[in-house]
Amino acid sequence: MAVSTHATPRPRHSAKDLSRRTARKLLLAGFSVVLFIVSGIGFAYHDLQSQVNTIDIDDLIGDDRPDKVADDYEGQAVNILILGTDSRAGDNNVDGAEGTEEVAVARSDTTMILHLSADRSRMEVVSIPRDTLVEIPECTTADGGTVGPMSDTQFNAAFANGAGSGNDDAAIAAGVACTIKTVEELTDLYIDEYVVVDFNGLTTMVDALGGVTLYVDEDIDDPEYTGLTLNSGCQHLDGATALQYARVRHGVGDGSDLGRIPRQQNLVSAMIRTAKSKNYFTDADALYSFARSALGTLTTSPGIGSLTTLAGLAQSVGDIGMDQITFITMPNEEAPWDRDRVIPTDEASDVWAAIKADTPVSEALTDTASQEATDSSGADSTDQAQEDESTEPDAGTDQSDTASDEHTPTANATTEDPAAQCY
Repeated sequence: MAVSTHATPRPRHSAKDLSRRTARKLLLAGFSVVLFIVSGIGFAYHDLQSQVNTIDIDDLIGDDRPDKVADDYEGQAVNILILGTDSRAGDNNVDGAEGTEEVAVARSDTTMILHLSADRSRMEVVSIPRDTLVEIPECTTADGGTVGPMSDTQFNAAFANGAGSGNDDAAIAAGVACTIKTVEELTDLYIDEYVVVDFNGLTTMVDALGGVTLYVDEDIDDPEYTGLTLNSGCQHLDGATALQYARVRHGVGDGSDLGRIPRQQNLVSAMIRTAKSKNYFTDADALYSFARSALGTLTTSPGIGSLTTLAGLAQSVGDIGMDQITFITMPNEEAPWDRDRVIPTDEASDVWAAIKADTPVSEALTDTASQEATDSSGADSTDQAQEDESTEPDAGTDQSDTASDEHTPTANATTEDPAAQCY
């Protein structure tokens, strides 16, 4: 039987078949690329989200609160409470004070209300002096007990009332809740979110920014307490030095907490300027790099702890010019019965009213100053008229100059950015 020597011919494919096969390969390749990108984004999101320590404190605050405008932040003003705590536990033991009586109870060493306007055209940051005498409402403690209301009590005792002597999440939650209740009673503002920054958190954030450049307006020499020595002028600070700058009171100014507040505001302003200059608010890669380093050091409310919300607020801040960011210390005056403490003035009420109405704080203070000038002018005219009408002074009247009992309130709202001259 003859055997064919011809090879079996290969089947022929039409150009149409080849085109389909090529298209399938390209589709699979494209799908693989998309899957890789999406999984990478998902991993990055999960990676960042897992860094944030969020604590829900709604149950600790209760329902007796000022009215909240809306749940959705889009098109709404936002009030964020920023708390700097002075815990010395663990990585925060920057001065060897951990476990000492001086820091046995954690307090909110720094308090700022950050207000973002509804149209995101401006931001206002109001510092509340820790030595302000306030009404502290009844608060739930970390162990589930309660601390009764207190009158004429130093503001930063509110955090201690809730936290007790603890430094864990339960203590922080109770401390923040009591502080928010106190702030809301003082201001009649609804606090939407909160952020807690400890010593280690501030150091880490500044280092994640690559340090900050700011303008030091006077020489600082504090070898005994913070160890900080700085000459006036433009200075670039790393995280550790920035923390010293935020804390320093001795060897500069009058040594008071009120004198320290402008330096803290100067540092916050420098951090915002640095983040803007490096596009951390708008560039996804840059923001991821910064957030990866910094988020793990913060404790936040669940709302702002959500990366989508955080990214949206960051974008809002990134769009606001430095000339539209206003820093102010709550208007205050010396307490008549305690020279080491302060009380809010009538101007403070104007500040809170402006924030609640979402109108510029600087305008409210300008209107108040104008009204006071008008009232003063009228009073001076009346006094002069009465003086002109008088003849001989009464023999029993003491004509000597006496110190005035009036206190000069502080109300310095400023958009000035001293660090601008350093660039």
